[in-house]
Amino acid sequence: MKKNIEVGVFIPTVRSGWVHSSNVPYSPGSFKHALLVTQLAEFLGFDFVLSPQNWRGAQGPSRFWGDTVESLTTTAALLQATDRIKVWGTTHANVYPPAAIAKMVATLSEIGNGRVGMNVVTGGHRSSFEPLGLWDDSLSHDERYDYAEEWLQVIKQLWTDERVTHEGKFFQLNDAILSPRPRSMPTLVNAGASGRGLRFAVSSCDVAFLLGGGEAGYIESAKQAKQIARELNKPDFKVYGLVTLIPGDSDRDAQALMDHLEEGVDLVGLEDLARGYEKNTKGVKQLSSSSLAPLGGPKYKSVMPGTFIGSYESLAAQLSQQVIKADLDGLLVIVPDYINNLKEVAMRTFPLLEEHNIHCNVGAGL
Repeated sequence: MKKNIEVGVFIPTVRSGWVHSSNVPYSPGSFKHALLVTQLAEFLGFDFVLSPQNWRGAQGPSRFWGDTVESLTTTAALLQATDRIKVWGTTHANVYPPAAIAKMVATLSEIGNGRVGMNVVTGGHRSSFEPLGLWDDSLSHDERYDYAEEWLQVIKQLWTDERVTHEGKFFQLNDAILSPRPRSMPTLVNAGASGRGLRFAVSSCDVAFLLGGGEAGYIESAKQAKQIARELNKPDFKVYGLVTLIPGDSDRDAQALMDHLEEGVDLVGLEDLARGYEKNTKGVKQLSSSSLAPLGGPKYKSVMPGTFIGSYESLAAQLSQQVIKADLDGLLVIVPDYINNLKEVAMRTFPLLEEHNIHCNVGAGL
C-alpha cells in the first residue's frame, strides 16, 4: 500500500539558515531571499513552508541568526505572494497575549484563504527573551507548557465562539469578541521533544515536528507521539520529521560539502546559544539533544543531529527508510543552499520515493 506524505521547507528567514558555519552558502536572513525560496518551493510542489521566529542571534563570527525578519509579518507577505502553498509562521506563547495572536492569525487566514498555520513555541532559551524583558524565571519547564496549553485554549475559543469569557490560571478575558473568525481552523504545530512537550504537541496541536535521523531514539519519539494520539483519540494527528539534507552528485561530493561546512563551524556562536539554554536552570535538564548539541553530542556541530548526507539517490533511500520506520506523515526539509540544493532534491530525490512506495507532490510533473 502506498504511503502519502506532505513535504515542507523550513525557510531561511534568518541569517545562515540552520547551518552554524562561516562556510554556509548565501543565506542573508532577508525577506527578499525568503520570498524567492517560498515561490520556488511552491513551483517545485512542496506542500508548505515554515518560518522560525528569532529575537536575538548567536554572538559568534558567522553571526548565526544575527539578521532576521519577523515571522508573522513575513507570513502575511508570503501568503499574498503565493497561490497554493501553505504558509506557517512561528509564535512564542510568552511574547504575545492570546487575544492578540488570535486576531493576527485570523487576519492571516483571511489573507491566505485558509492556508495559514502557527508553530507554537513555549520559549526556553533565556537569552532570547531577556532583551525583550519577557523572561519569567518563576516558570519551570513543565509550567511553560501549562502556560502554552491555556494560551492555546483561549485562542481556539476565540476562533470558534462568538463571545469568550475566560478565568484561568494565567489568562483572564471578559466578553471577548473576535470577528471575522477564521473560516477553517489554522493548523497548529509544535516541536516539543520532552515527555511533557510531546504530550502538549499531541493534545493541543495538529502536527508534531520531531528531529529526523536514523537513530533509534528519533524513531521511538515518533512512535511515542502516535501512541499518545491513539490514547487521546486523535486519529488525524500527524507526525513530521525535521531533516537536514546534505546532497551531492555522489556520496563523495555530499561528504565533501559536509566537510566544508564543518571546517567553518562557528563554535563561539554555538557556545553562546548553549549558554542561553543553560541559563534556564529550571528547564535545562529537560532539553532535547538538538538544543544541547553545542555541548558536544553529535559528530558534526555545524548541522543539527540526524542529518542525512549522500547522493540524490542515496538521500531518497535514507528518507524512505526514515518515513517507513518512524511511520511519518510528512517531512520538514533543511538544506544548506536554499536555491540550488532545493531545486536538485526536488527534481532528483523526492520523485524517487515512489520506488519505495511513498508518494509526495514534490517534483511531480517537473
